[in-house]
Amino acid sequence: MEDSWKKAIDEELDVFLKGKRSCPHISKRLLVYSLEWLSVGYFSALYMAGKKFAKNSLAGKCVSDNMSEANAFLEDFFVKAGIGELKLVGESGVRYVYRLENCSGCAGMCPVGKQICYFEAGIIAGFLEAKIKKRVVVRETLCGGLGDDCCEFVARVN
Repeated sequence: MEDSWKKAIDEELDVFLKGKRSCPHISKRLLVYSLEWLSVGYFSALYMAGKKFAKNSLAGKCVSDNMSEANAFLEDFFVKAGIGELKLVGESGVRYVYRLENCSGCAGMCPVGKQICYFEAGIIAGFLEAKIKKRVVVRETLCGGLGDDCCEFVARVN
């Protein structure tokens, strides 16, 4: 499922960018980032899309309800999907802190003054909600969009 979703997005962007390759500044990342300026609520739409995907599809593929094993599954998914290297770096039962190295959305980009990894935050929120069976809100605290070396997400269980 993840591969077909990623392939569909790539194919659509390739069609859109066809014939525009002569401009070295057009990239998929730039296109996705620029959508912010075209759509009010773009960030919340990305967050909700990631959350629904994780809650309705991804979490069902993780057969374990043990949170240690579930987090290992989520970390493995991020790597296999090419999103980046996710690691759980802190946990208190009602708060989970994740670090994302080599984020596909923002690693190495010039700082733009704001966090941009809302889809990734949504994936974490939806996955945790499905496993914990409680409402979870995820906030990105570090991001390549802010000039940070990695992304960090704080998930709070409500």
